[in-house]
Amino acid sequence: MFVLSLKLKVLDLKGSIAALFIGAIVSFVGSIYWLILMLIFVASSFLATKAFFSRKVRMKVQEGEHGERKVSNVTYAALVGIFITVIYGIYPHMHNYFFELFAISFAVINSDTFASEIGVIDQRVYMITNFRRVQPGVNGGVSLTGELAAVLGGFIIALFYSIFAFHGFNAVRIAEVTVAGFIGCQIDSVLGAVFENRGKLNKGQVNFLSSFLTVMASAAMFI
Repeated sequence: MFVLSLKLKVLDLKGSIAALFIGAIVSFVGSIYWLILMLIFVASSFLATKAFFSRKVRMKVQEGEHGERKVSNVTYAALVGIFITVIYGIYPHMHNYFFELFAISFAVINSDTFASEIGVIDQRVYMITNFRRVQPGVNGGVSLTGELAAVLGGFIIALFYSIFAFHGFNAVRIAEVTVAGFIGCQIDSVLGAVFENRGKLNKGQVNFLSSFLTVMASAAMFI
């Protein structure tokens, strides 16, 4: 996995090392299914990043030089998931509860990645806070293409979570994780518009907060 992420330019060197340590923690404390779900997140987000890449290069909105993500991206994306994994280690009898929260944490990030990486091709972009027309790629900008992509990003995580947790298609759980991912994506857009555009937060911090807030709300609802 470490060599493959470097060869395919999924992550840079530091990002790959961080992912290696994070994967070890998740697989040891959680389970192999938790690790596989995280790898599915990495793979699907990379595919979204590489989608329409030449067009994004021309627009100068691409991630990295070849779509690779840095250590800060990896750390902030996985921080909430790691926290959930550690808490699960203290309460191992609540596996299904914490596994769903773990899935939601990555559904939020994946939803946001799909929305930004695929939605950027849509020229009809509006600021989420006032619905004024803005340029594609602006923090807080939303579009129909991006919103549909956000649903897809969350659904991918939700589907595999259902397969791993219930060994099949659990419509209720899939809907819960998908909707949570989508809502988290909207929170990310609002934080981006209000704070990131003003230099108060960076992209990683916005990702972390949107994931954290969504997971906390979900934890209160599902307990």
